[in-house]
Amino acid sequence: MKILRSVGSFLYTLMIFAGLPLLGWGWDHAISFFSNPPLLAYLFSIAAYGLLASYMIQRPGGMGNTLGKGQEDKFNSRQRIVRIVFTGLLLGGLFFVPFADQRGLAVMDDYPAVRWVGLCLANLGMGLIFGSSWALGRLYSPDVTLQDGHHLITYGIYRFIRNPRYLGGIIQGIGLSLLFRSWIGLVLTFIFLGGVLFRIKDEEILMHQAFGAEWETYCKHSWRLVPYVY
Repeated sequence: MKILRSVGSFLYTLMIFAGLPLLGWGWDHAISFFSNPPLLAYLFSIAAYGLLASYMIQRPGGMGNTLGKGQEDKFNSRQRIVRIVFTGLLLGGLFFVPFADQRGLAVMDDYPAVRWVGLCLANLGMGLIFGSSWALGRLYSPDVTLQDGHHLITYGIYRFIRNPRYLGGIIQGIGLSLLFRSWIGLVLTFIFLGGVLFRIKDEEILMHQAFGAEWETYCKHSWRLVPYVY
């Protein structure tokens, strides 16, 4: 079963983060995508993250994303709607931003340096997202909830940032916007930021209710989203 999940995770990563941009760019223009060094490098980086996602399923502890037994009262249902909106922004952006790039719709000037900076930021964002998933392990969930036997994760990337996954998503959004030179992508990232701040508020209320003084102590030694800023 784990092998099937690993293969599925790899294919999902490729289809979402590589397939949608290629589809948006247009299969009839694929040669121009593959001949653009930053865009080609992006595809290789997605393949690498796909392999990492597969390994994370196989490693001891694996990855968990289900509501723990007896934890139904520790689940914020309205944030599921926010998650659906986030997913829609992600899927829509991954398709439309390359679509607009190839057709010159609301785009920046085509400077290779901007695309390379965007590639670096996109990979940094993905790294934060995967790093948070690695630290959480079976405690990871896309919903605002607590898993069975939940405990605070305060090591690794979580030692300094309480919401590294959301920071990663913001950086990734900026990076992809620059990689595909899209002003629209930057607007979508700004909308995503608003949703993140709303989601963080609900998450931290849940964490405080569950862990009390332990959570308060953790907050004194960490930043909500951006170190030394917020």
